[in-house]
Amino acid sequence: MPGCEWINYQDKKILYIDLVSDSHEKMKKTCYKAALEIAQQPPNSVLCITNTKGGRFFRETPQLLKEFTKTNEPYVRMTAVIGVEGFQVVLYTGILRFTKRKNLVLKDTKEEALDWLAGLE
Repeated sequence: MPGCEWINYQDKKILYIDLVSDSHEKMKKTCYKAALEIAQQPPNSVLCITNTKGGRFFRETPQLLKEFTKTNEPYVRMTAVIGVEGFQVVLYTGILRFTKRKNLVLKDTKEEALDWLAGLE
């Protein structure tokens, strides 16, 4: 179910963003809600996990994700993206090129992403 929530894991506050959706409108609402949460945090402080595993993507998805990623750049310290497979790899690579972000990494599972983010100094 799409949405976002804060997780406390090993004394780290991590925003979990679930973009898995059956409609573009739900995905857009999730991005909007997450952007509001992120913008309330200090610059370069937010740790995120973005889940795309098994999600559908729509014609508007690339532009939505580019804008979402670029808008949040000043606040996000690091994002672990999980569930990227198939065509999503092409989309992920395009977002990296467009935004020039260096703080996005791919992880296989939510648990792996949590452990990796919690281990950051």
